[in-house]
Amino acid sequence: MTQESLVSVRGLKDSEFGTPLRDISGILDSYYPEERKFGTVVVLNLKELEVRHSVEPYNFPIAQIAIKLSNTKNSAWGVFGESLASFLADDEDIKNCVGKRIGMRMEEGHKYGVDKDTGKDMLGSPWKVYEVEGAPSGAPGQPVESAADRALSLLIGKTRADFNKAAYADPLIRKDVALQKAITDKSFINSQLQLGTVTEDENGVFQKAA
Repeated sequence: MTQESLVSVRGLKDSEFGTPLRDISGILDSYYPEERKFGTVVVLNLKELEVRHSVEPYNFPIAQIAIKLSNTKNSAWGVFGESLASFLADDEDIKNCVGKRIGMRMEEGHKYGVDKDTGKDMLGSPWKVYEVEGAPSGAPGQPVESAADRALSLLIGKTRADFNKAAYADPLIRKDVALQKAITDKSFINSQLQLGTVTEDENGVFQKAA
């Protein structure tokens, strides 16, 4: 095989994150640190996977999610860790979640900070936990996500067509008839634009407002 044959504009994938998964629920089977070229990552092994949103077909019952390790709150590991900790008791940690089902979603358009050289926002897509099996209802610090919150989260990073597809397939949104109607008649998106919650770029992709 020549070097030229390795270069192609065909068969391109939507994902730039190493996985097409965007919203999943699965049992945390194990986790471990792993050294890679760009630093240490924590690999999460999930089994009995329920795929709630993926940018391409994913039919496997397991998944590996790698998150770069850091001790700062506004980092990929920090966002994941803070969201997970909100479901745990003060004396619990990630080790107490092994064997439990957790739900996690990629938060596209997350702002990590501002680049000192360019002055531009540094954006990323960290994983954020939104449910943990056995977490007490109404526990201090536990986020309670509404169907509207879920819809807004799904909207970020998508076109109208992609958003509609993801929203109609989401279990939480399917339970809210009024919200489904608002998505269908476009009043949900229009209201978010009017409120300044999101913006729509030149490619028709919605971004979180600064």
